[in-house]
Amino acid sequence: MTQLAQVAPAETDHTAEIAALNDAARAGSLVTSKTVFTRALADILAGEDPDPGTRQLNLMKGQRALRRLINETPIDPGNDPHGERDFGVVEHLGDKIFWKIDVYANDGTFAWGSETPWDAQQSFRVVTIMLASDW
Repeated sequence: MTQLAQVAPAETDHTAEIAALNDAARAGSLVTSKTVFTRALADILAGEDPDPGTRQLNLMKGQRALRRLINETPIDPGNDPHGERDFGVVEHLGDKIFWKIDVYANDGTFAWGSETPWDAQQSFRVVTIMLASDW
């Protein structure tokens, strides 16, 4: 009697779907995502004006300009070994800026990574934009 080897089903490659969701999150158009800026970067973008309203305006303008720069700058293939477009580097006003995307289970706790990062409903993305020194 011969034994048949059990063959595991081939896994589907979801890289293109993950990359598209990461692009949408980075652009700010994915409902199941949010973008955060580290405190050190936010402080630089806000500037040192004594008026809180001016600092808030500067912060919002800086965030918008930085997001545009991030979305317009091609991702270096060396920073994207898996093709998921989840990490990049830009330079802004003389500072080296990193951005990264983490994908969590969309369960309200965001305590665990998503087992289905290609599914926009079951996953939640957090785009973190930071100074390289914050890493």
